[in-house]
Amino acid sequence: MKPHRGAFNHDRSLSKFDPVTLKNKKLTVSHARKSSKAKGSDWEDRQRLRDQFLGQDINIRRLLESFDHISGLQYFIKDTKSRTMATSRSTFNRLGIRDEKGVIGKAADSYLPRDLAEKYMEDDRKVIETGKPLRNIVEMYMNENGIRDWIITDKFPLYNSKGKIVGLIGTIQSFEARRKVLAHLGPVGKAADYIRENLGEPLMLTDVARHAGFSERQLQRLFHRVFGMTIQKFIIHSRIHRAIYDLIHSDLSLSEISSLYGFGDQSAFSNKFREVTGLTPRGYRLRYLADIIKPSLSSDRNS
Repeated sequence: MKPHRGAFNHDRSLSKFDPVTLKNKKLTVSHARKSSKAKGSDWEDRQRLRDQFLGQDINIRRLLESFDHISGLQYFIKDTKSRTMATSRSTFNRLGIRDEKGVIGKAADSYLPRDLAEKYMEDDRKVIETGKPLRNIVEMYMNENGIRDWIITDKFPLYNSKGKIVGLIGTIQSFEARRKVLAHLGPVGKAADYIRENLGEPLMLTDVARHAGFSERQLQRLFHRVFGMTIQKFIIHSRIHRAIYDLIHSDLSLSEISSLYGFGDQSAFSNKFREVTGLTPRGYRLRYLADIIKPSLSSDRNS
């Protein structure tokens, strides 16, 4: 006999009203809440532990020295006026400076060529004024041999305990070191290597693209993404920056340097040089010599 529609189904509904089941459910919920509170309390304890540790008077200079041993990495710390407060030891060798006395407390335009320093300081201002980091800046700097080469820079705002920006901290890596991490630099890096190895030869866009295994259009797009410039402009900048080394470290004439780096004549070399650095090759060489002579005369007077 079928039960009528309002009949109670004991088999299916018994568990809902079983006091033992209800008690177990309450215990489970209670245990979960206690466990959650315990976890929260544990995390708060660990946060306090961290804050206490970082609140100590830690020797920052000793802390930074540990990064001097990381191959291919340079660090720097600057104040809001773009003055260097700390930097890697390898910086001195790259810049031809004896020790930190030539760098600490000085802005980049005091110890670097003006065309490089102005770009660095402009980026410093952006980070300090906006509070936003600048990542993967592809630009020129000195390599281990003191020769201008492409590097990748990261800059981050530096805050004090009250959340105020007091400067910036940054790192420098060689283009070769970073391209191993950034996949999109692969074909660009291959093309850049080809260009740097053939700066004294006629460099055609078709040859560069063929060497990288990309179409000219694809490679141009990637180059602009990485370097912020066309391949043709990259070639000119690479030639000029390599020529700068010979201008200040050799007795080669301007016409010899012009020919060495693939410029058709000295006039074309001078025009492109001025576009990149703001000076003529002759003016750049004279200013460099003047910058060397002034400190030398000053030290002679003080001795």
